[in-house]
Amino acid sequence: MSIEYKTTHELKAADLEELFLSVEWSSGHFPEKLEAAMKGYGTVISAWDGEKLAGLLCAMDDGVMNAYIHYVLVRPDH
Repeated sequence: MSIEYKTTHELKAADLEELFLSVEWSSGHFPEKLEAAMKGYGTVISAWDGEKLAGLLCAMDDGVMNAYIHYVLVRPDH
């Protein structure tokens, strides 16, 4: 298994839905909202196993000293 990390804010709703539901987070039932939310984070780091979104970290920050990690998800099979 080779994991590739990306820093894009452009994630597909279907990929987010699959990841969030894999860890039983109810926000996975709102994939379009998740897709839009990704654009608002200061930092988005995604982990990809081929074409599969395997993990995700999202953080909001003030650009100076503080950051708040809002999401850290990893598919259970990873």
